[in-house]
Amino acid sequence: MSDAAVQKGETLKISFGSFAYTGYVPEDGLTWKKPAGDVQEITDENGAMLTKIIMDPRDEFSLPLIIKDTGGSITPPITGAAVTITDPAGASITCMCMDATVTFARGYSKLQLELVKEASMTYT
Repeated sequence: MSDAAVQKGETLKISFGSFAYTGYVPEDGLTWKKPAGDVQEITDENGAMLTKIIMDPRDEFSLPLIIKDTGGSITPPITGAAVTITDPAGASITCMCMDATVTFARGYSKLQLELVKEASMTYT
């Protein structure tokens, strides 16, 4: 096993922050975005932008995960299932599974998760 990464020069954000999902190890390419579900643009009488109404903000996560033998499952969660993760900023949040795929290979098995956390909803 190697030691933790060491930076020389300008300090950069590295790794996955505080991301955690029990039983799984994050693989390259974890993404987190914060889109709005609907944006209405209102213009004035001359067609200039007057205001934007932003509705249904959310967090979306795309997670390629290596499945650990201890704690991880080779059965993907179903669409609509509640999945609790610790996001890269260190907050424990419960999201809704939008899609999940398990890939089996010679070397290791992988879970690809697509999660959404809408600001106005709680998941159980």
